[in-house]
Amino acid sequence: MYSQLGSSALRWNLGFTPDFVHTAMAPYLKDLHKSGIRVISNAGGTNPLACAAALHEIVKKSDLDLKIAVVSGDDLMKQKDAFKEAGITDMDSGKPFPEHVQSMNAYLGARPISRALDLGADIVITGRCVDSSLVLGPLIHSFGWKRNDFDLLAAGSLAGHLIECGAQCTGGIYTDWHLVPDWHNIGFQ
Repeated sequence: MYSQLGSSALRWNLGFTPDFVHTAMAPYLKDLHKSGIRVISNAGGTNPLACAAALHEIVKKSDLDLKIAVVSGDDLMKQKDAFKEAGITDMDSGKPFPEHVQSMNAYLGARPISRALDLGADIVITGRCVDSSLVLGPLIHSFGWKRNDFDLLAAGSLAGHLIECGAQCTGGIYTDWHLVPDWHNIGFQ
């Protein structure tokens, strides 16, 4: 958990969603803490440690004791040369591995999120993860679902996708998008 690392161990960089820290979390931290609400977010983007460091500073200034966990392992840049040497090619075109790669990430699943919650995290920050895992991870944690509870895992994944794609389910994939008068309320069209 990040809170055990100390903020001086990390440099602040971007690569995460600052709005998550300053707009979505900072004004509500005391209420979240008081209510016992836990937060899971993929706002860490390509730099979840920096996101956690920024959030940790806000938590510290608020004089709160919240445990922040970081789910990492999605950044594959250190394996770039190994992929290239293994002869990995583009699966559609067959083109060789690119010479210049700026970012290379795997999408992580729900288990690391559920594990962070199992270990007592109040806030879980991820980098790249499957969108539905933000819902499925807490479900696994809360209900103790096992790896072979296929029907439950499928239902949790479906719930996660419906929540993540809510605007698409209620009109966001409308083919005559140019006729929509009010995009701000698309989830309610």
